[in-house]
Amino acid sequence: MEDTILLVDDNKFIVDGLKAILRKKGYTIVVAYGGEEALAILENTIPDLILLDISMEPIDGWETLERARRNPRSAHIPVIIFSARKTLSEEASRVRLDVSEILSKPINTGQLLTAIEKALKGKRPGIEREIKPSISEFHINIGFEKHISEQ
Repeated sequence: MEDTILLVDDNKFIVDGLKAILRKKGYTIVVAYGGEEALAILENTIPDLILLDISMEPIDGWETLERARRNPRSAHIPVIIFSARKTLSEEASRVRLDVSEILSKPINTGQLLTAIEKALKGKRPGIEREIKPSISEFHINIGFEKHISEQ
């Protein structure tokens, strides 16, 4: 059974890269290019995991997460947040929203795949998946790093 991941980011370059990596690993990807779109998707689709960027407009990832947690249909879904901001752990503590993992951009493919596996395993103990990144994924990761550093 394929796990479904809701990928939420307003940056098409990052979405396309992550989508390629995650599909190659066997995940089904549903994309939202912002918080409002993600919340609308969650009304009809219950993914196994949410990958959520924090720095988005008009509503940021924190508000998106808070609203998703208030909805009984999506309150239980594990969430991995990511952003180029460096204060994510402090922000998560302050807003007291439960997240599975906090990752900084540029996203390291190996760390991302490990975080996804850990979050999904926590949801359904006993599930194991091959999570070693391939060489082509490292090339995509380098492209992420270059793109993010240029912004």
